[in-house]
Amino acid sequence: MKGILYISLAKHNFTSNELDTLVCNASNYNQKYGITGYLYFEKGYFLQYIEGEESVIDVLIHTIQKDPRHEVINILEDQDIIARRFPTWHMHQLAKSSLIQLNIENILMDYMTNDSKQNNILLNSDHIWRIVYKLSTYRTEIIL
Repeated sequence: MKGILYISLAKHNFTSNELDTLVCNASNYNQKYGITGYLYFEKGYFLQYIEGEESVIDVLIHTIQKDPRHEVINILEDQDIIARRFPTWHMHQLAKSSLIQLNIENILMDYMTNDSKQNNILLNSDHIWRIVYKLSTYRTEIIL
C-alpha cells in the first residue's frame, strides 16, 4: 500500500459545481480501483491525500500530474503504509467548516507551498504524516 499527499495550484477559478463534479468523478474512479482519500480546496489550491495499492496509485498520480486544470507543485509520498487511513472515503471533499476545529490542513498547505520558509514553519515528513494520521483519527467526527 502507498499513500501520497500532494498540493496543486488551480489554473482557473473552480465553481462549486465544478468541484462537486470533480469529487463525484474522482470518487467513482477511486471506488472502482480501490483508492481512498480526500480532497481539500482553498484559495486556489488543491490538497489531496490518496492511498491504495502502489501500482494503482502510481498510475493515478501520473494522470493527476498531466491534468491541465491544475499544476502539481509539491508531492510528498509515503513509500509504504500498512493500513488505510481513510478506508471508507473514496474521495471525500473536506470543507473548511469541517476543519475549523482541526485547522491542520492549512498548516500542510502553507508548508507545501513553501510559505514555511517565510513563516518559519519547520516540519519534516514525519511531522506531516503525523498530521495526516491525526486527521484520519477524526474522520468519523468530520461533517461532510
